[in-house]
Amino acid sequence: MEQHLKKRILGAFVTVVALAIAMPIVLDGSRSQIRLTSDMPAQPELGAWQPIENERRVRIDLEDLASGKTRADVELPSVRTVETDDPAALGSRGDRAAIDDQQKAYAWTVQLGAFKQRKNAHALRDSLRQKGYKAYVQEMNTDGLTRVYVGPELQRSKIEALQQQLKKELQQSDLHIKRFKAES
Repeated sequence: MEQHLKKRILGAFVTVVALAIAMPIVLDGSRSQIRLTSDMPAQPELGAWQPIENERRVRIDLEDLASGKTRADVELPSVRTVETDDPAALGSRGDRAAIDDQQKAYAWTVQLGAFKQRKNAHALRDSLRQKGYKAYVQEMNTDGLTRVYVGPELQRSKIEALQQQLKKELQQSDLHIKRFKAES
């Protein structure tokens, strides 16, 4: 037999077998009536009052925002500019981490500067990150300054060494250590 004829016979055989299996399933129709059971409860009825209440709530919020009533809720906390180094924790050595009265860990950071121009602060932060430092900025609305920090470190001795390294590298003597408090 020719190769071409063998392929045609094999194709016809596969088609007949597929039809013999599929046709009873399709023509039977009993499989389309199978219902799936679910443990999910039915959706509760929604009252007509909800959309009106939501619209009223949005209107009240917008009025409060326009009048300045909610401005205090949105204000960021003030951050002080460091003029001198913060003192170490009482009774702690510089090579160990300490915990304060509220059971929060002391962490330290170095303030490198406070900038009026936000882009200048971000440029300094980016250049410090390229050099491998953990630099970040903090923007406060109270005085309009953007502060640049490096840190935090849990050990005072590590942040003091970092402060000296940055003083040499940046040739800047007014770098101060500040206690880092995580924002919650």
